[in-house]
Amino acid sequence: MKRILPLLILFLCLTNITIAQVQTNCKKICIVDKVVYDTAYLGVQFGSPCDKENKTDKGVIILKVIDGTAAADNNLQDYDIVLAVNGLEVNRRGDAINAIKAYNPFDTVRFTINREGKTIYKTIVLGAKNTTIIQEEICCEDATAVLSKDNITIFPNPAVNQLNVSFKQVVQGEYDFAIYMTNGVLVKEYKKRFTEGVLNEDINVDKLEEGVYVLKISKNNATYSNLFVVKRN
Repeated sequence: MKRILPLLILFLCLTNITIAQVQTNCKKICIVDKVVYDTAYLGVQFGSPCDKENKTDKGVIILKVIDGTAAADNNLQDYDIVLAVNGLEVNRRGDAINAIKAYNPFDTVRFTINREGKTIYKTIVLGAKNTTIIQEEICCEDATAVLSKDNITIFPNPAVNQLNVSFKQVVQGEYDFAIYMTNGVLVKEYKKRFTEGVLNEDINVDKLEEGVYVLKISKNNATYSNLFVVKRN
């Protein structure tokens, strides 16, 4: 015990020194808003074997498809029967729920469905049951990752009248937004200040003609760029 105690004290001291060095090396601390996703979510209410016309049939019946979820977006229907989730057979409500929970939000999963006696397949990107926004402190020098393609999603693409920009995490502060034609002509630009809890930006593109455009988002020396399409017919 006498030998362990000095080693423990030394470890704690080194840990504190390391943390202090990291904080000292930061020229400036930035606050990051980060979205944390809960369990994977399909967006249906499963029934029990008693809810099926033939209680001995395989699979789990869908009693209700919830609007605005992955299930609704992929045209699952009330009274569809889920036979398998990524090849794993499910015959009880708990089987289906646990099979979906085994995945992460936004994983792509293949469902085998019995619809009015016919077998169909649906490849669905799962949603998230709940989302929470948390805050973290990072070195502003490390904030360039916020403008990476892994951190930003734009949709819908093609867009009609509005383009949504969704961040997984955002460093609070001012960003420059710009839209260019593919020949380099600037057609729209503005500044946006992201405050606590803001992780999305809606861009009106209703005045843009149909075609391909480049979206650029900049902060300090970091820049994100991606192509999107405006199409109305």
